[in-house]
Amino acid sequence: MPDDLDDLARELRALATHLDVPDAADQRAAVRARLAQPAPRRRWFPSVKVRPLPGRRWIVAVVAALIALVAGIAPARAAVVDAVGGLLRIAGIEVRQEPAPRGLPTDPSPLPSVRTGSLDAARRVALFPVLVPDKLGAPERVELGDPDPSGAPRVVTLVYRGGTVRLDEFDGRVSPFFFKSAPEAQWVEVAGADAIWLPQPHPVTYVGRDGVERVETARLAGPTLIWTSGDLTYRLEGFADLEEARTVAVSLR
Repeated sequence: MPDDLDDLARELRALATHLDVPDAADQRAAVRARLAQPAPRRRWFPSVKVRPLPGRRWIVAVVAALIALVAGIAPARAAVVDAVGGLLRIAGIEVRQEPAPRGLPTDPSPLPSVRTGSLDAARRVALFPVLVPDKLGAPERVELGDPDPSGAPRVVTLVYRGGTVRLDEFDGRVSPFFFKSAPEAQWVEVAGADAIWLPQPHPVTYVGRDGVERVETARLAGPTLIWTSGDLTYRLEGFADLEEARTVAVSLR
């Protein structure tokens, strides 16, 4: 083996005499010119922080961060939950964090064309599933409000405890038709989703199918929890304790 290597070395040296190799270029001037140039400016994304990761993982991290940033401001989400300039919005309901301009009304006005019926009847005519909270059981009374020409109610209300507890259910895809003014309104969560908690009595403005505004009080018990599930919006009144109201909310079946 050593003899073979010696033969190879001799052949390579002999070959070198037949090769035309140019002189090495002086790179010092090019390097100095490159160092004299200002460093390129980097773009700044205020909500995205990128940490060096091995291989291609940093690319995946950047893409994921950008997706999260876009999702946070997407118009689709704004149609369901929003909070801008003291306005809290959940599908079908808008709450302004401000005192009521006229205070609490003394003569509440009910929903238009409201009528009572059984739970089975409400489930037959409503255009959305009517659910019942397990924690409260069967309602004492069921109200069907603001029906369309076919008799389908816009809002179904389950009444408990002599009217001190009420649960409104309606399709949240419809343009907001409940408006509230409550400076203490705050964001909370129900089953990991955004919800609004109003701990004090507050006026409620309901816009009927006819476009007429109706203002009523907070129906005996002021505190209200508002949340959504799928396309439906729920409004639970009558529990002064947020945790108790949340327990009822997550028990809907």
